[in-house]
Amino acid sequence: MDSSFKWKFGFIAGTTLLGVYALVPTLAGWPAKRAELEAHQKPVPWHYNAFPKKGLNLGLDLQGGIYTELDVELKEAVGSRMNLVAQELFRDLKRKDLDPAEWHFDSEQFAVVASIPQPKREKFLDQVLKFRQLVGGDFVYIFIEKPGASDPSQIVLGPTEDFERNIRQDIMQQATQAVRNRIDRYGLAEPSVQRQGESRIVVELPGVKDPDRALKIVQQAGTLEFKMVNDKTQAPQLTGWIDEARKANSLAIGYSFEDVRQLNELLKNKISAGTEVAFELKRQPNTNEILAATPYLLDSKAFITGEMLANAKVNFDNNEPFVSLDFNPEGAKNFADLTKAHVKERLAILLDGFVHSAPVIQEPILGGQARITLGYGDRTTLLKEAQDLTLVLQEGALPARLKEATKTVIGPTLGLDSIRTSFKAMMIAAVLVIFFMLIYYKWSGLLANAAVVINTLFIFALLAMFQATLTLPGMAGIILTIGMAVDANVLIFERMREELSSGQQPRHAVELAYSNALRAIIDSNLTTVIAGVILYQFGTGPIKGFAVTLIIGLVCNIITAVTMTRTVFDYCVVERKTERISI
Repeated sequence: MDSSFKWKFGFIAGTTLLGVYALVPTLAGWPAKRAELEAHQKPVPWHYNAFPKKGLNLGLDLQGGIYTELDVELKEAVGSRMNLVAQELFRDLKRKDLDPAEWHFDSEQFAVVASIPQPKREKFLDQVLKFRQLVGGDFVYIFIEKPGASDPSQIVLGPTEDFERNIRQDIMQQATQAVRNRIDRYGLAEPSVQRQGESRIVVELPGVKDPDRALKIVQQAGTLEFKMVNDKTQAPQLTGWIDEARKANSLAIGYSFEDVRQLNELLKNKISAGTEVAFELKRQPNTNEILAATPYLLDSKAFITGEMLANAKVNFDNNEPFVSLDFNPEGAKNFADLTKAHVKERLAILLDGFVHSAPVIQEPILGGQARITLGYGDRTTLLKEAQDLTLVLQEGALPARLKEATKTVIGPTLGLDSIRTSFKAMMIAAVLVIFFMLIYYKWSGLLANAAVVINTLFIFALLAMFQATLTLPGMAGIILTIGMAVDANVLIFERMREELSSGQQPRHAVELAYSNALRAIIDSNLTTVIAGVILYQFGTGPIKGFAVTLIIGLVCNIITAVTMTRTVFDYCVVERKTERISI
């Protein structure tokens, strides 16, 4: 055999084997088995590692899962960011010996209201001038003075349009990335996380087996705080104040973020300045129903936060899982100073504004480590809870709270039915095409059928290798590609018949058929590929799934219909000097 044919057949055999290699994990179901083994910390068989770790990803419409839309609470997050910037402003004022008598941040209007003391008119005007010079200098891109203050000694500042817009965009980008990171850590195959509009994130989680657990991880704010318990107010007295406030203001019993904020607002004249009320909730394990709520009066200032966390991991004590926390140098110093100064006092550990536990500090803790225990119960359930909490703490707090707008849980039965129906349609189409090609084109039809099979193999292999998602519309794209692959062979074979009928020798008939049909094949495929690229660029969801398989299939089609079949024909008429083509 000529060396050129050896290279060509070697290329065909190599690419075909590579396609089979890429699909072995999918056909054997290894990715799911690997994930289960790793979840139970069991060794993975050696042959699993000899093949790709991930297989073919099935979309939400094929294997079921969750589709949810989450609203990002931008107003609250923007207010929090503006509050931090306001604190920085007044630190600068203090360094320049200009400290307003009082200031506060209006979270509703995103406004900073500062009252300038005026013991003497001249000094007052001088202070106002300095204040405005500072704002117009270092903070000119952040704050702008708002007119119409009722008190002449007050200055009202609001954010500039550019600064507020940048904050909103930054929060949305951070929230989207945080959600994506948490889902990636959760181990789901090919999730989809996309922004929608100004304040919404769309999340698709195909194949998730525990929807509630997945959504809890996604939505959990992940705010970790350590605050001292103020024991000057006894629990019965605090409970009485809470009951009175609810009864007097017809406030329903609830423990959401907004409920607790409203309750603190009603109690601000009762509780000490610089303190706040938070609750420790006891829930029913199966239903998550709140069984009891223990109120705590805490110092508002958080001495240690999740930003000071260096690492969080799951550990065991007497076979009971707990979350071990390691702080960075700043956090370790704060923790050591705090525990030294408050021995025999209670320190509350808060997660997302709720007290998780409030242990007594028995002795100073100088190693920069702490632990979060998970109580008692089923070990498997506690281990999952510890792993989820560790995941959230490692990824850090969300920049804004997420509120579930819509949620659709697609059951696996729908996915199985879709796969079964799509596979049946594809097989019927393939069988009809194979029979037609065999009957009409004889042995040449058999070669075309082999090219179509290899073409389909390449499509699935490339989807697996590039971790693209196969969706139900994608299956339709594959079926369409099979038709176009046959169409390319029909163009070539009909041209070959014409050349043979006109008296051309087999070798010249093959050359003329491929050279003349090639332009039509490339034109038809290229224009369809361009249409597929446009669909992928501007389409969403199912349309993209269709476009992906269509583009991949058409590219593979040109390779198989033109290159592979041409190689076989050339070998027959050149190397074997075949005098008659079965067509």
